[in-house]
Parts: sequence; C-alpha cells; structure tokens
Amino acid sequence: MRQLGLGLRLALADLLHERGLALTAALACAAVLAPLIVLFGLKSGVIAGLRAELVQNPRAREIVNTQNRGFDAAWFAAERARPEIAFIVPRTRTLSGIGNVEIPGRPGETVRAELIGTAPGDPLLAGLPQPDGSGVVLSSALAARLGVAGPEALSLRIVRIMDGRRETMVLAVRALAIAPPAAFGREGLFIALPLLLLAEDFQDGLIGPDARTPAIADAARQYAGFRLYARRLEDVPALDAAFRRAHIEVATRVEEIAGLLGLDRNLTLLFTTVAALGGAGYLVSLALSLWANVARKRRELALLRLSGLSAAGLAAFPITQAAITAAAGSALAAALALLVASFVNRQNFGTRAEEFPVCLVLPEHLASAAGATLAGAMLAALVAGLRAARVQPAEGIRE
Repeated sequence: MRQLGLGLRLALADLLHERGLALTAALACAAVLAPLIVLFGLKSGVIAGLRAELVQNPRAREIVNTQNRGFDAAWFAAERARPEIAFIVPRTRTLSGIGNVEIPGRPGETVRAELIGTAPGDPLLAGLPQPDGSGVVLSSALAARLGVAGPEALSLRIVRIMDGRRETMVLAVRALAIAPPAAFGREGLFIALPLLLLAEDFQDGLIGPDARTPAIADAARQYAGFRLYARRLEDVPALDAAFRRAHIEVATRVEEIAGLLGLDRNLTLLFTTVAALGGAGYLVSLALSLWANVARKRRELALLRLSGLSAAGLAAFPITQAAITAAAGSALAAALALLVASFVNRQNFGTRAEEFPVCLVLPEHLASAAGATLAGAMLAALVAGLRAARVQPAEGIRE
C-alpha cells in the first residue's frame, strides 16, 4: 500500500508540474461531456413536459366503452382487482343519463345536463368534495349556465314519457363544488352512483316519481358501461388492447400516449448513439494520450522503478492521472451544462418553462455522467498502466 500511495503522490505531482497539459486534457473531457449532458437534459425536459401535461390531465388515462353492453357486479370487482386499473365506476345508458337542473331563482327554467356517476377516488374530482347522497359536483360549464359559484341547493328533474304521459321525478340536490374545466367540458353533473341508478330505473319505468331508492340491487344489476382510469400512462395501451381482444370497444388516447412513448424511445436511442460515438472517441484519444505520455516518460519511470517503486505503483501513475483529469473535466462539464440549461430555460419557446423546463438537468444526471466518465477514463488508462508496469529497472540503468 505504501508503494501504491507513493505512485499516487508522484502522479499528482506530475500533473501539477505539467498543469497546462492537464488543463488541456480536462477541457477536452468537458468539451465532449458538456454537450452530451445538455442533449440528455433537452431530451428529459421535452419528454417530462409532454408526460406531465398528460399525467396532470386525468382524461389521458381514461378508458370508456363506446357500445352499451351488460357488465355485472362480478365483472367490476374483477377489474378493480387489476393492478393497472386505478379507478373504475359503472355507467348507465347514455339516453338515461340526462337530467334537467333548475336555474336558481328562475322557477321552471332548467338547463339540460349529463349525469355522470362517480365514486370515491374519482381522478376527475381530485381534491374536491366527494358526491354522496344528494351532494353533487357541477361541471364548470353547467355552473356558468346556472349562475352558481359555490355550494347551493338545486333541483334536479328527471323526465320520462309513460303511456303518452309526461312524468317528472324531482330530486333535491346540493352543489358541493365546481369541477375544473379539464374534468368535463360540457354541462355535466357528477352524482353518486345510487342517485344515477335511481334516475335510470325511473326512466325505465321500474319505479314511480316518488321513489328514492333504485329498483334493482347492485348485485343483480347489469350496467351498460364503465369509466375507468389506468394507473400509469404506460398501462393505457395494454388495457386498450386487452378490452379490444375481449370485443369491448373503448375510447382512449392510446395513439397520443403511444406517440409519446415512441418519442421517448427514439430520443433515448438517438442520445445513446451520439453519447456512445462521442464517448468512444474521447476515450480512444485519452488512451492514446496516456500511452504517449508513458512512452515520453519511460526514462523517468524506469528510474523510479530502479529506485524501488513497485510495478503496481507505476501502473497507478497513468490511472491516477486519468481519474483526476476525468473528475476535473466532469466538474467543468457540469458547470457548463447547468449554465447552458439555465440560459435555454430562460428563452421563450411558447411553453410554461417554470413548470416544464425545456432542458432538465438533474443532480442524478450529473452524477451518472461523472461516474461513467470516471469509469471510462480509468478503463482507457488501464492500457497505459499495464505498459508502465512493464517498465524494467534495467532500462533506468541503461539511461
């Protein structure tokens, strides 16, 4: 160990003596590494921004069947147990999911609204009070039409035609909150599932206008459809394909998500190719430089070997210099990359740079780049180290 430590100290002293060459080598390392870090930061920033916009919009993970089918309670229980499904709620038939909400202060005047069944954990209502019993959540479009800005008592009217007679079920509901525009763009009313089923059974003629409980128990009911949300964006294509194999037609944003995932793969492949070519070129040049440095100082190394320095001590000479050069180059490259990333993110590219930076350089990116550079440099120096270790004391005697 003492011999190895002596080799390390001599390598450091040699770098300080030839600080100009050492600085040149560090700058060469930074010149290759900094653009790679910036390139990876741009790839990460673009993909992270696109992904964040999709993730923040829960409808990107939404899957809805487009044709009325018969789904029972057992089918929904099985789907809820699937790890790739974060939320699922039954839907009634489209024609039965319509109601009229009376405008407050204007008796008899109503606004037609779609009735949307919901349950605890609905991603569209994240952070809002959960509809339960007579409590409902209004879409922003419906709230604007009704002139409602906060909690308020409302009247929901469900209409049906029976034997040529027009019958109306009137339900007293209370607006709990207003959903954001991204949750539902049309006039809609988020209501608890029992209330939605009550409206469906009334329109089907199974109950009268004064009933307040559904006619069919949940265990025996056949639901026309579902609304579900995948746990991750990557789960949407798999779920879409699984439903279609089961002959269930669904509407998803699978093409947009597949495009994003494909872009991520293509950019990763492009970055990997560029990084491999640039890194390989630098490592080859570093290996040749260290090899030439060993050849240039062969006389001095032989004299050190004659003075008692071990072969391991001589091998540590170029390896230590390569490690120090790589560390200095990595630090310089990190500083340059952060400076460039800061400049790029201050430019106006028509994006919300404060939320989704165009160039995203994270500490783990810098650590990975430094680690890879250090490992590559030491691997490149290994050839020169082996050559230094083969220097014989006799060569020093001949000198």
